[in-house]
Amino acid sequence: MFHLENRKTMYTIALEEHYVSPTFLQGSGRNLKEQAERSGSFTFLELLCDLDDRRIADMDAADIDMQVLSLGSPGVEQLDAPDAVTLARETNNYLAEAIRRHPGRIAGVAAI
Repeated sequence: MFHLENRKTMYTIALEEHYVSPTFLQGSGRNLKEQAERSGSFTFLELLCDLDDRRIADMDAADIDMQVLSLGSPGVEQLDAPDAVTLARETNNYLAEAIRRHPGRIAGVAAI
């Protein structure tokens, strides 16, 4: 297990950080994806989907030790209950996998 206190005496944790999953962009976030494609800012959404090399590199460049991630808006609350449960499960699993790959660097808040 990774312990932040073993790295240095002070560390930086970014709390208001967001992510989206590819499934999110096909579901409740599809309007966000369409707007981004029209405006030429799709790269931003690609960055939100990246919970690996690029995100960690950006964190290192900004001297951020850990990010606490939550699902971007609109979240699962925009959907009917069965679809919301399915999307919440998928996005939570997507985030949980990233947390397992990057212990001590990525933490998260579940979508419910």
